[in-house]
Amino acid sequence: MNLPAALRALHRIHRQLADLRGRIARGPKQVQAAEASYKKFEADLAKAKETYKQAKLGADEKQLQLKSREMKIVDLRVKLHQAESNQVYQTLKDQIAADEKANSVLADEILEALENLDAYQASIGEANVNLAKAKEELEKTRQRVAALQQQLEGELAVAQGELQKVEAELPEDFSIEYQRLTKAKGEDALAPLEGESCGGCYQMLSPQTVDQTHLGKAIVCPSCGRLLYLAEEK
Repeated sequence: MNLPAALRALHRIHRQLADLRGRIARGPKQVQAAEASYKKFEADLAKAKETYKQAKLGADEKQLQLKSREMKIVDLRVKLHQAESNQVYQTLKDQIAADEKANSVLADEILEALENLDAYQASIGEANVNLAKAKEELEKTRQRVAALQQQLEGELAVAQGELQKVEAELPEDFSIEYQRLTKAKGEDALAPLEGESCGGCYQMLSPQTVDQTHLGKAIVCPSCGRLLYLAEEK
């Protein structure tokens, strides 16, 4: 394989390797995103349960308070029937009326609290459904990524083998410079000659540089430092 053909092949392989490595790197990120989604719905469920718990405690406390007030009214009614004066009777009667009014307000609050409990219970059910879906999606993502990673790793190994094979055909004096550039730039170490311009940085090249590239010599773009090669055999 002549040098221009080798450089074309090497650039293609380097781009393929970069693409494969990028796809391999995206796999764990996809799993992490699915895990983050699952943890979010898990936190939503915990929050819904805690909200229900606190609301239930509040409703129970109000119910105990209402029961205590109702017992107080029963006691006041007994005292009302035992009142020894009109003044005491009226005071007790006014107190009973005030307590009954307060109890009516409290009863309304309890009813509202119980209705809220139903809504909070529904939120828990919805959060459970969302969490189950997120868990299912997480497992699917893990399986899909694991299968794809195995396939990509296989393709990567094949491409690396092809790369080593082509690199072994490079002239020894040129191989050192090539290795230095590819180590630093990766797939951006090479660029095709496009007309009279570098296909990497699109800068115009001198006629001498263009001519030397057409002659199949190893030429580096003076602007971006990429190894130039002919895009097609001439």
